[in-house]
Amino acid sequence: MTYSLGGTFSDGISRQNIPHAVSHRRKLSACIAAAVVGVAIMAVQDVQAAGSRKSSKNKAPSAKVVNELQAENARLREQVEQLQAAQRALGLRQQGTAAVPGSGAIPGTDPAVAGATAAEEALAKKEADETDNLGEVVVRARSKLEKLHDVKQSVSVVSGKELDRELALDLGAITRRASNVQFNQNNTRGASLSIRGVGKRSFTETQDPSVGITVDGVSYGLSQLANFSFYDVDSVEVTRGPRGTEGGLSASSGKVNVVSKAPTFTPTAEYSATYGLREALILKGALGGGVIDDFLAWRGSFIVDKGRGYYTQQNDSNYSLYNKDRLSGRVQFLFTPSDNVKAKLSADYEPRQPQLQNGLTFYHPQPFRFENGTLTDPNGTQAEAKLAGFTNASNVFTGPRAYFQNRGFTWNDYIGGEGRKTVDFDENKGQTVTNKGASVQLDWDVADHILSSNTAVREYSFDAHNDEGTPFNISVDGGGGVDYRQYTQEFKIKNKPGGFIDYKAGLFGIKTWNDIDSKTGWGSDAGAWFATDAQYKLLDTNAGVNRGSGLALLKDSLQDARKKGTTTVSTTSGSIFGEADLHFTDSITLTPGLRLTKEDRSTEDHVNLTENGAGGALNPVAVRGVQLGGFNSTSTGALGANSAAQLALADSVANRYFGAANYAALTAAQKTMVAAAKSIRAGTNGIGQLYNSVRSDYSDLLFTAQLTPSYKINDDLTAYLSWQYGEKSGSALNINGVSGKVKPEETHALELGLKSFWLDKTVIINADAFLMDIKNYQQTVQVVDQFATDINIANGQANPTAYTSAQGNVGKVRVHGVELDSVFNVIPNVSFRLNGAYNIARYLDYRNAAKPDELAYLANPYVDFSGRILPGASKWSFVVGAEYTKPVWDKYLFHTSFTTNYQSGYNNADNLSAYGLTKSRSLTDAAIGIGTKNNVLDLSFIAKNLFSNNAHEQGWSSYSPYPYPVWYGIQLSGKI
Repeated sequence: MTYSLGGTFSDGISRQNIPHAVSHRRKLSACIAAAVVGVAIMAVQDVQAAGSRKSSKNKAPSAKVVNELQAENARLREQVEQLQAAQRALGLRQQGTAAVPGSGAIPGTDPAVAGATAAEEALAKKEADETDNLGEVVVRARSKLEKLHDVKQSVSVVSGKELDRELALDLGAITRRASNVQFNQNNTRGASLSIRGVGKRSFTETQDPSVGITVDGVSYGLSQLANFSFYDVDSVEVTRGPRGTEGGLSASSGKVNVVSKAPTFTPTAEYSATYGLREALILKGALGGGVIDDFLAWRGSFIVDKGRGYYTQQNDSNYSLYNKDRLSGRVQFLFTPSDNVKAKLSADYEPRQPQLQNGLTFYHPQPFRFENGTLTDPNGTQAEAKLAGFTNASNVFTGPRAYFQNRGFTWNDYIGGEGRKTVDFDENKGQTVTNKGASVQLDWDVADHILSSNTAVREYSFDAHNDEGTPFNISVDGGGGVDYRQYTQEFKIKNKPGGFIDYKAGLFGIKTWNDIDSKTGWGSDAGAWFATDAQYKLLDTNAGVNRGSGLALLKDSLQDARKKGTTTVSTTSGSIFGEADLHFTDSITLTPGLRLTKEDRSTEDHVNLTENGAGGALNPVAVRGVQLGGFNSTSTGALGANSAAQLALADSVANRYFGAANYAALTAAQKTMVAAAKSIRAGTNGIGQLYNSVRSDYSDLLFTAQLTPSYKINDDLTAYLSWQYGEKSGSALNINGVSGKVKPEETHALELGLKSFWLDKTVIINADAFLMDIKNYQQTVQVVDQFATDINIANGQANPTAYTSAQGNVGKVRVHGVELDSVFNVIPNVSFRLNGAYNIARYLDYRNAAKPDELAYLANPYVDFSGRILPGASKWSFVVGAEYTKPVWDKYLFHTSFTTNYQSGYNNADNLSAYGLTKSRSLTDAAIGIGTKNNVLDLSFIAKNLFSNNAHEQGWSSYSPYPYPVWYGIQLSGKI
């Protein structure tokens, strides 16, 4: 079946119960349009006032479009007013004119009338034609939630209008408007999404996210690709539970789907300018429309998001933490070469911009003793020991290190950041991010099917330079870097609904390359900072006449040295998927779905010293086969077996630091000082472990499935029972240079739900109860460090097994609860929304958990966390929102709104430390303003985190506060 553009317009008119041929007389046309508007207004008022009248049982398209008209009466009224103004301006009084060729106008109508009608119909057609990966989109009357009535899964939707009214720009603000989903902020690289308490973890690029993100039909392989400011958004959908049979990348816990506003042939020009607290400047704009009638349309949009952070940098007031410095633009082109073929080309670009988002850390003294009475810091390695002094294992108090005294920064300064609302460090380079991509979407309407192809490429880079939290020259040029590329291709076929079976199926492929750098660099103060108490005493406190030599060794041990680890992750994934709706009766539908994915990935690592710095002569001979060119000596400084070149190097050390003719001329005390400096350099806070290239491979066949029977009780009530199964890919990784693997994660989920309309659709209530069992849940666990263990065995240690934290598997996790999503439009001029969830996410089998800080004294390397609640999983969460609008002064519209997100307390620490507890928190955004009814101009006052709720965990010795206290600003927006 084929359709012409004009035929679609005229069909849309017929669906609205408007005569197929509008009267030739302009006045009559205007009167008919005005009458339709009047009927729509009265119908809406009647629905709001009475509320109890039964909704129409007519399922024909005309009923849906009438509902749309009722919801959009203000827009229609505005266009009628424009139509009448155009008539007056043109002064046309003829009985009829011919249609403008190619305009889509109806023969015998005025061009001005036809233009307004075509514009209206284009908008109606756009909304009627919208589809997403959740199924058929039903034209909505009042809320985007209404179109999800026939989707048999727990899903929430937030409109772009809701986001704009309170300036919700990023994933944190967006997901706060849907219950049981949480954005876990770290930095632009390390943030993650969790749904139903599942998915919060220490980030790693070697592992797939539990919650998938799709933007404009393109699946993102990494969550950080979406950690930027969103703009020109049409809607955001949050789906809970395993997904994948509908296409795109599969996700074991849910998906977040962001849809941008698409190009249309209707001219548009939108703008928004906001200025607010802390010099915030947010500019947004969109411009588009037809370029070639019925053939080419475009839409361009952009955002500028800049502002100072709440926390200042005391060492340099030019910097603040969690500042915003974001710029992004997107351009889209829509091609319609024929009635049944359309193509959309999209490209976006976010240039490199630095933001200071690492180092927002406040410190406090860590506990003095463990519960068993032993000291928590017997070796003086913590900041307190260096800046204030500490009590050692012999209960002898050791004062602060003289090296750091009288330099303008004390222990009280170190722990006083929270009171000052400042941090104090010397590395101010920030984290630089760039994000760009392009896609081509092709749709072909042929033989009662839609054939689609989506080809996309995406590139992302991240570069961080971190500090240890002091103004001393300790950590220099440290941090991580990421260069990521992905190519995706999806082919899909979908039949036009209406028969016994409605189905979609397709192929999806993704190829990714990820180069990850881990950089460590040291300054002139690093040796004195990272030395143990014993090492420091040898080189400073107890050095005596050799103190100058000791301080030189202390300084040179790490100064200007640089270490770099590189991890290359490559993934190739191909899938075949399909799902169908089998309509056995008008009321009973069965939805089966299946997906098979072939996953191949490899991880290759190496760690090397890239710069020797001042202390190159203090290098070890080699570390794990990486030759460093040092000389061989014992822990007391005595020489071992050395070549002539190595002996010459040892002699140069003796001469440089002690003025001795050769190494043999050094005293035993001096040799011990050299050994201490070499030990600092080779320790875990220094060069540590190096290794040459190590590779791990992973390959698997993964399954995703669903089976969902549903029963349509009546037009307003639909019940469903959904069984879902999802497998999250395992991964290949290297643990301290030894190959390892993470098993795939397996999720079985059951969901019993009810979708309901009440009071003629003025009330929408969707509720569900769910149960998810997850086997081999992927997160950070305690594992054996095989390389260190082998070394301990070779050295004859009595307890040789060494442990470290790495990505791995937890035996079993169970999540269960209930969820609610509802909208109330009963009261005139008021829209109220209530979402909520009761959620229990618990470890059932977690016997290999890393010890939390307060239990570090235990001899057992593991603790058993079976029965404990997952980190970041709130038991209760609610979203309450409301919007009130009221016409005033004939041409204006007053509006006010708020959104409050509440989360009960949870443990924010991955190791479930008692110091990671976070109190319950509610965050409220609000807006109030006035604008013209035709949307040309609006002025709003917007507040975010209105009550400045900054609840956070305390941490063992440090913590990161909530980075976004109260903010408010003035926004000017509208359409031209």
